[in-house]
Amino acid sequence: MKSFLTLAIALLWATNVAADGHNNPHKGQFYVSPGAIAYTGPDSSNIGYEDTEVGGALILGYGLSDNWSVEVMAGRVEDAGFENRFGSSEDQVNLRWLDFVYNLPAKNAWQPFLLVGGGRSEYDMDGIREDARDNQLNAGVGVYRQLSDHISLRADVRGVTSSKVGGMEPFAFLGITGFIGSPAAPVAPADSDGDGVPNDMDNCPTTPAGRVVDAQGCELDADNDGVVDGADQCPDTPAGVSVDGNGCPLDSDGDGVPDFRDDCPDSERGAKVNDRGCYIELEEEVTIDMSIEFETNKAELRPDHTSELARAVRFLRQYPTTKAVIEGHTDSDGAASYNQDLSEQRAKAVYDYLVNEAGVAASRLTWAGFGETRPIAPNNTAAGKQTNRRVSAVVSGTHKVRQ
Repeated sequence: MKSFLTLAIALLWATNVAADGHNNPHKGQFYVSPGAIAYTGPDSSNIGYEDTEVGGALILGYGLSDNWSVEVMAGRVEDAGFENRFGSSEDQVNLRWLDFVYNLPAKNAWQPFLLVGGGRSEYDMDGIREDARDNQLNAGVGVYRQLSDHISLRADVRGVTSSKVGGMEPFAFLGITGFIGSPAAPVAPADSDGDGVPNDMDNCPTTPAGRVVDAQGCELDADNDGVVDGADQCPDTPAGVSVDGNGCPLDSDGDGVPDFRDDCPDSERGAKVNDRGCYIELEEEVTIDMSIEFETNKAELRPDHTSELARAVRFLRQYPTTKAVIEGHTDSDGAASYNQDLSEQRAKAVYDYLVNEAGVAASRLTWAGFGETRPIAPNNTAAGKQTNRRVSAVVSGTHKVRQ
């Protein structure tokens, strides 16, 4: 009995220090455990063993799940001594038990477990007219100590109760366990979007492939702007700033300066602005080169002059603070006085069109004729003379423009 108590204390200590770690590593495996048992029969006036006896047993088991196993044990104790009302004898005890084993979390090479079950004990009593049979229940704790991939040391202690007698008697097993075959491959929990978070824990089950997620399976949003990092084109948005679908701060006027720091939120799209979203304005001189050629001795505008006149009108409207001088010219044919009058008529024709037809303010325009005094091509060729029969516009002034 002393050795039995020592073994029980050692097993309880081993179970206590092995209380965390992995689940049962033997799921899907058969195993066999031959070993020695320490057995004390039920005590009564008819069947009374003198002390705990040592015998042998064989356990066959199978891992049902990550935690549960089922096993059967066949044990025998030879020459068990007892005393009863018929006298003394040395007899045999045969045990047939079925047990369910619950495997606790492992730590390193230690695998603790709990077990509960029951079965029948048969007592082969020499000198008695008939053998005794008894139904028994048992429950206890045990531990595996892994020695290799397929071999472990096994020990357990139990309490055994008899249906005929009652009470609780001790029992112990110590042996070697061999695991047959490889453990069943664990079935990975379903993870439809492949983000590493099982479906039953995934609050965002349609995460695109390759995205980084949190423990709930949802994509990270580092700047907390409501747009996940995988789709956020502006991942450093300041807290509280309104963003668009790309996670970037809103820019209502499209000037490249976000609303939260735009001091001029109504800038025209495409205009150059400073870092506060306001126009950049500079003083600059602006000019336009306009040339309208006329027929010989003519001052009337032709339909083909329309595009050049329209270009001048657009320019004057674009720069409303500028002023222009409309200048008329002729070639060198004819008298100088005649040419002077003709150049003035040509300048006046353009002036009238700009004021009366195009709506340019008369205060912005003046006209003058220069006759044949300012040629821009030789007058000894027909082409040169054609070029000199012209009206040009000289635009001057400065204008504050947005860049």
